[in-house]
Amino acid sequence: MIVGVILGTVLFLMSGMSGVARATTPSPAPQTVPGVSTTAFGSINIFYASQAGRLTHRSGTASGYGPVEDLGGVLTSGPAAITIGSEFAGTWAFVRGRDNGVWYRQFSDGLGEWSSWRSAGGRALGAPATTCVGDVTAMPIVYVRGTDNALWRRAPNGTWRRLGGILSSDPAALPAVGGGCPSREDIFVVGARMDIWEYTDGSFRRATGLTTLAPAAVELANGEVDLFARGTSSDRALWMNRRPSPGAPWVGWRRVGGILTSAPVATIFPDPPATRVVLALGADGDLWRGNNVVGTTTWTWREVP
Repeated sequence: MIVGVILGTVLFLMSGMSGVARATTPSPAPQTVPGVSTTAFGSINIFYASQAGRLTHRSGTASGYGPVEDLGGVLTSGPAAITIGSEFAGTWAFVRGRDNGVWYRQFSDGLGEWSSWRSAGGRALGAPATTCVGDVTAMPIVYVRGTDNALWRRAPNGTWRRLGGILSSDPAALPAVGGGCPSREDIFVVGARMDIWEYTDGSFRRATGLTTLAPAAVELANGEVDLFARGTSSDRALWMNRRPSPGAPWVGWRRVGGILTSAPVATIFPDPPATRVVLALGADGDLWRGNNVVGTTTWTWREVP
């Protein structure tokens, strides 16, 4: 992965790295998208599928990462993750299991422990996506690309419903940021012709750009939506587009750089200054994290150890 010009004060510098890359341990499963969630108290949860097909978790802050946590399971996709709430917040990690159904584990701050694996049902062709709408009492909403290549939605009450479309990628949902749900359900997918589509307000509409892997999107506090995608053909770099406000046109694609070997996933680290965070597997197969302070153009990349 290409390392950008380092800011004078580097946010999220990994403890003990001093700019020297270290391999992600245990090694991620090739081409699997990671999962990420941010909490109201300035921490970030990173999840990925190991080469052994097990769910792996690292929790981090501005000063570094905690130990690797093996959450087990038999994963056949990368995970999707979400944290909802502030005090006693809950964190969920969703994956596709060996039966192609969606499975999850939940961490409760109140109990301080992870639940056992539970089935959320459904049938998926790839990795799930998750979001929420509402206040701190909201529950996760899950999306998958079904075996019929359509978009499917699992409501908080456990009911699966077909939303339609013809997908050629996993879905990507606006994430919860700092434990707070986005203002609406907004899902991005890749269509049959590799073009990016948006599902919101009950219908699909063409968004912007072309890609061969699932895109990623995030909503800023001011209502701006940032859209990320891996370049097509021989360009495997990260690209970014912005929509300044709901209903406004997209500003245009800008090449961020890097070499991605998985779909990206994005969130906002909300502690001042607000920072865009993008995670993906790099050319070496390890997990990399890109940071960009909102309002600036410089990105910094660091390998997740």
